[in-house]
Amino acid sequence: METNSCLKMQVALTLLPKFNTQKYLTFIERCGGIEGFFHEKTRAFSTLLKEYQLSFSDERKSALKSAEEELKNLDLYDIRLCSVEHSNYPFLLRQCEDTPLVFYYKGQLVTESLPYLAIVGTRHASERCKIRVRTILKELAERGHRLVIVSGLAYGIDITAHLSSLTQHFPTYAVLGHGLNLIYPAPHKNIAENILRQGGALLSEYPCSSPFIPQHFLQRNRIIAGLSQATFVAESALKGGAMATAHIAASYGRDVMALPGRPEDIFSKGCNELIKQNIAALVEDSSDIACLLHLKDKKSPPQQTSFNFFDTGDQEKQVLKILTQQGCTPIDELSKNTHIAMNELIALLLKLELEGKIISLPGKNYIIS
Repeated sequence: METNSCLKMQVALTLLPKFNTQKYLTFIERCGGIEGFFHEKTRAFSTLLKEYQLSFSDERKSALKSAEEELKNLDLYDIRLCSVEHSNYPFLLRQCEDTPLVFYYKGQLVTESLPYLAIVGTRHASERCKIRVRTILKELAERGHRLVIVSGLAYGIDITAHLSSLTQHFPTYAVLGHGLNLIYPAPHKNIAENILRQGGALLSEYPCSSPFIPQHFLQRNRIIAGLSQATFVAESALKGGAMATAHIAASYGRDVMALPGRPEDIFSKGCNELIKQNIAALVEDSSDIACLLHLKDKKSPPQQTSFNFFDTGDQEKQVLKILTQQGCTPIDELSKNTHIAMNELIALLLKLELEGKIISLPGKNYIIS
């Protein structure tokens, strides 16, 4: 088990973002690793900075002091650290020059050898593309494949990818642009908890004390791309986080894939452009993804991917109709309007949530996904 002193130094490195990057690993190794980096005498440290032609105000002591407070957050929120010095640091992420030497996580880092697929796209996802994502992951599962799905927990394509992963029992990673003491957007807190319950993880390079700024959400895209063997852009305009992730993945030499769309659809223009520029391979169905990931079909035992506790056909339509018409609706009102017993309604709502059709919100409220 790591000492508290060692953990404190790893936390302190995340408070010095310039050095918390693979780019400076050689420099840190010259100091004797992360621990040596903080123990290095001032004069020797300055000499090394000059040798590497680095300009840096020595804030190591203040970072160590601030790290003491951050360590309390690790215990409070059950957050763990993963350092490049650890054996479970993700292999593909380790290959990227600009990825963090230390990151925070909750849940489990998958140690078995599985392909990692990033699925990204617009927050304004169309029903057509959300259905395609669900169908593709369902088909991959039916073909006997098991993948780790990586995304960013945002509205639209991201959350569809996470929910579909949970339905197919794939481990899924959500890479966040803020400290792991909170979940943004807040309505996705329940889904984040399900990710942890089903063997996935929440990841971030940012400590709980870091400011909440939009730039962090752009920076986290490189981790999504870096973790993954391939990045699949399901729907995107010409500009946006998904396009940035695709270009980063291409710069890492990773495969990029995209779902084509109609030329008149603004949120298909980015995918079409990636395909036209030969940055992304065109994806029509799961077989295209399986081919690009070099996956061979396996014989898969029958799996039940929905909860058929009772005949839900008419009841399901009732619930979906009310949520479509009324928007955000509390569970008590759903029970009253549908005349479904509360215990049956809870099971039905869980089924719909895992199928990605609805989203549960704080206060036992529900909306259409």
